Amino acid sequence: MFRPFRVVTLILFTLYLAGCATYGQDVRSGLALAQNGQFEQAASAIEQALDPKGDDRLLYYTELGVVYHLAGDYEKSNRLLASAERIAEDLYTKRIGDMLSVAMSNPRQGVYRAADFERVFINYYKALNYFMMAANGQTRAQKERALEGARVESRRMDMILRSIEHKQGSYQEQADKEKSMFSKLMRIFEMISGEIIDKNKIVYRNDAFGHYLAGVIYEQHREYDDARVAYQKAASLYEGGYQQQYGLDSNMTEQAWFDTIRMMQEAGGWKNEWPSLSRSKLSKSKRAQLRDFKRNGHLLVIEHSGLVPERDEMNLMLHADLNTREVVVSPILTGNQQRQLDQRFWFFALYADKGIKDVLSAAYEERMVPAILQFGLVKREYLGPLWGVADGLGLVNVLKDGMRITVPYYRLSDFTRSGASTLKVNGESQQLILGQSVSNLAIQQQLLSASRDMQEAMARAAFKNLSAAQAASLGGDASAVLGFIGKIAANASSAAETRNWLLLPKQIKITRIALPPGQHAVSLASELSGGQSSLHSTRVDIEAGKMSVWKVRSFAHKRAAPKAEASVQQAGL
Repeated sequence: MFRPFRVVTLILFTLYLAGCATYGQDVRSGLALAQNGQFEQAASAIEQALDPKGDDRLLYYTELGVVYHLAGDYEKSNRLLASAERIAEDLYTKRIGDMLSVAMSNPRQGVYRAADFERVFINYYKALNYFMMAANGQTRAQKERALEGARVESRRMDMILRSIEHKQGSYQEQADKEKSMFSKLMRIFEMISGEIIDKNKIVYRNDAFGHYLAGVIYEQHREYDDARVAYQKAASLYEGGYQQQYGLDSNMTEQAWFDTIRMMQEAGGWKNEWPSLSRSKLSKSKRAQLRDFKRNGHLLVIEHSGLVPERDEMNLMLHADLNTREVVVSPILTGNQQRQLDQRFWFFALYADKGIKDVLSAAYEERMVPAILQFGLVKREYLGPLWGVADGLGLVNVLKDGMRITVPYYRLSDFTRSGASTLKVNGESQQLILGQSVSNLAIQQQLLSASRDMQEAMARAAFKNLSAAQAASLGGDASAVLGFIGKIAANASSAAETRNWLLLPKQIKITRIALPPGQHAVSLASELSGGQSSLHSTRVDIEAGKMSVWKVRSFAHKRAAPKAEASVQQAGL
């Protein structure tokens, strides 16, 4: 029996699904408030946007954890991040039965599981919170307790990184693999088939900056040999491929070796090793700085700048070519001219059929943008013997009329680095070193999952369209209407997974500078994305033989530096 009420309900449900915003749009108010230093309002906005018990529960705790970190409430930040850590671990080890709901709607209707690098950053921020609690401690006992907490989080971070490295393989194992003849042949044939991204080179295998921060914590805890091990691990990772993979400053590799050698000197027992290591790893000017650090105190500046990019979504249309038995995929370009160029770039790089000779020529001549505009934006997949299977399921009939899917992507502007960050101390300037690019971590993770995203989007769309077709096949006017509405719903409800931890910084930069004991005026001028800039200044008291830490959070469009982030933290005990 045809029931109009149910039809109206289905139409309303369809409109609701079609109106779902991306995750970035959901939390944008909270992000803007946090950037302006309005942390209480930012927390309230995020609490309204996200459900602590829903599918976004992990992001609820991670985003709020960073808000309270920025506000200087490190204890509350750690309580929230401890909840996030438990949720992330639970979701990592257990499979939640939400696949059917996702298949019937879109990925935003399923639970969000953290990317590997996001799991590492939960412990990173917990360690940093404890480190700053130690800096603010009023008694030696408080400082010691907080540093012990930081030490524990560093160990946990190391355990996660060891697990990731075991699963993905180390940089050395990858380097050895690339030397094999079979690997070289595979890469040749991948290029011939149009695969221009070597996915083995963008796998997240470890985290050099995570190990570097652990070294800072161990050093402050006066566990100099553990600090040496952590710094050396960071230096080896930067040198072995991490620095090149994520487009970091080559000076970061030298800085990590510099700190390794400093810890050799502090720990003792390495007098036969560190001189030769310094000659092989450090420049002459850097070797001279070893003496300055030995007889002075020093300032470590850690700058978290910008925001990790948001994932956007782009639409693709699938058709069946009955003559060639191929599925033809092409993008539906939307938005302004720049957004359409971004979508063309992403589709071309990851999906489109490409003539290998023209692609290589364009790459060598550095004219990729004109090449993108020139080449046809289409991907054709020959199904061969699977055509009969698809036809039997009714998929070919569905594809004759076209089927829309939605996949996530990043914009071209997300690939660009921020400008320089310049530290001035007593009138002298020094550039900060890019030690971590969280934006590149996120983008490379998306590049790795792009094929799977497309496959799952096609499967979801096919499932919904075939369900609508089955409803229409039952016969009668009601079935025809339901089938028609179901097909509209299937296409309208297509959405991509656009969630990610958005209050992470875009980049992390550092510098260390030896300073004589006493008070010093310091300032930091940073060039951020979009032509924006940020300026911070303070005064720092340096003690001989001790490290002071200035932690700065630089945002674009920031009205004033938040009080908790604008002061120097004396991390010496």
